[in-house]
Amino acid sequence: MAYETILFDMDGVLLEGYHTDPAVYRQAVAATLADFGVEHGGDPPPDLVAPDTVADIRATCDDLGLPTASAWAYRERAATTIENESIVAGDRAPFPDTDVLETLAEDCTIGVISNNRHGTVRFVVEHFGWPVAAVRGRYPTVDEFAHLKPHPRLLLGELDKLGVEDALFVGDRRTDVEAAHRAGIDAALLTRNGDPAPGEEAPRFHIESLSELPGLLDE
Repeated sequence: MAYETILFDMDGVLLEGYHTDPAVYRQAVAATLADFGVEHGGDPPPDLVAPDTVADIRATCDDLGLPTASAWAYRERAATTIENESIVAGDRAPFPDTDVLETLAEDCTIGVISNNRHGTVRFVVEHFGWPVAAVRGRYPTVDEFAHLKPHPRLLLGELDKLGVEDALFVGDRRTDVEAAHRAGIDAALLTRNGDPAPGEEAPRFHIESLSELPGLLDE
C-alpha cells in the first residue's frame, strides 16, 4: 500500500447525499429561536440556516438579540440530533462501495474528515460500523465554521494526532483537493457520475468509485 493513512470526506463520498438537507437546519434554527425565547414569524433567518460567513452569523444574532456563541452551539447540536435521527430512520445510507473500507483497513489507518458536524460524523462512523481510527467534523463553535475545508485545519489536526505526514485524502469536491494540498498531502477526487467537479485544483488520482482504491494504490 502506497499510503499508511487514507482519510475520507463523508458526504457524497461515504454517505449518500451531497450535504445535510437544508430542512434539518431550518428545524434546528426554529428550535433555537424557540428555546431562546425569540419570536420570529415566517421562515427562519437564512443567515442562521445557511450562512456564508461568521460575520453573517454574528450580525443575525445581534439583530435578534441572541448570544452568538451559545445560540450557534445550540443550533449545531440541534441539527446533529435531527440528522442522526433521520439516518437511523434510513433517510441517508452508505454508498455500496464503502465495503472497500474493510479491505483498506487491513493495510492502513482509515480516517473520516468532514465539514459536517462532529457529532454526526462520529455517529455515522459508529452507526455503520466502519473500521475508522480517526474522526473529525466541525465542532459547534463559530470559529470552527470559519475554518472549514478548503482551510486545512481539520486535516492538519488529525494528521498531527495520528503522527503522520504522508496520507491520501479522498473527496468529491475541488475544495477537498485544495484542503489536501494545503495540508501537504495527496488527494484523490471522486466523481461518481463521471463528470469532474468544477475547479482547477488537480488531484493525484481521479476515481469514479471507492472500489478502485485498492488496485490503484497497489500500482
